[in-house]
Amino acid sequence: MGLSGRMRWASVCLLFLLVFLFPGEALARANVQYPSSVGSGSPFVIRVTSSAPLTGVSVQWQGRNIPLDVALWNNHYIALGLFGTQTGKVKPGLHTLKVTVNSNGTRRRISLSIRVTPVKYREDHLTLPESMVTPPANVLARIAKERKAVGKALSTATLTREWGLPLVRPVDGIVTSPYGRRRILNKKPRTPHGGMDFRAAQGTPVRAALPGRVVLAGDHYFAGKSVYVDSGGGVISHYFHLDSIGVKEGERINRGAVIGKSGMTGRSTGPHLHFGLSLSGQLVNPEPLFDGTISGMLEKTVSRTLNITGGK
Repeated sequence: MGLSGRMRWASVCLLFLLVFLFPGEALARANVQYPSSVGSGSPFVIRVTSSAPLTGVSVQWQGRNIPLDVALWNNHYIALGLFGTQTGKVKPGLHTLKVTVNSNGTRRRISLSIRVTPVKYREDHLTLPESMVTPPANVLARIAKERKAVGKALSTATLTREWGLPLVRPVDGIVTSPYGRRRILNKKPRTPHGGMDFRAAQGTPVRAALPGRVVLAGDHYFAGKSVYVDSGGGVISHYFHLDSIGVKEGERINRGAVIGKSGMTGRSTGPHLHFGLSLSGQLVNPEPLFDGTISGMLEKTVSRTLNITGGK
């Protein structure tokens, strides 16, 4: 018997031994689907599937650890996560994503490599009142307070998953400024655009792209009247420059519900809606998610198998 034959025989013997010693458990595995590469600014889906009970799944990505909701479907336990890479924040190159799976007292972790590839975005040159580019000293305390509140809202990581795809388009207007464009304000470079601007006449009803709970609603110096909605798993959608707000903090809203009316409050040169999507603290390009589906995004993933049988 050759070397390859002996190795196959040893594998069969080991499998038989595992089944004999751990009946019903030896083949307990979890399948992890993830993208091997993703463009800068792009969202992506993670899926963990197992026929054995999953009592907890979490994903560590870009310094954040996010617990994922586990559902039972067709006799399989499934956890879905929506993540992304913020342009200008996450550098191109290899990055590590860690998935932790708990099953019947067993805890396993797998480290996966995702290559972030560069995407070239265009520039926007805007002229604004100088007070909106370089705020006067008397509003700095207000801005700091608002930044703290927004940071708290964007760090929300509710377990229950309410998000789904595709997203509802919040208004019907065309996109006037896409995600990722580098803003040059009064000839001063600023960070890339973290969302999408839609053309919307003042008073246009603004619909919720996702269902969830309103975690922040207020009138902010830069964003104007704005609303932030938590859809679980670190998925937070937000709506800026509203003329009026039609929801309250803590309120639960349905997909497509009217949350307010568009306007030009805050740092704005005219009526429009700024829509943004934060995934575990990463502001990503929401545009592909208005037509994208979970199954479609999973077609672009690769798989790794994680043994979740026995041990610590």
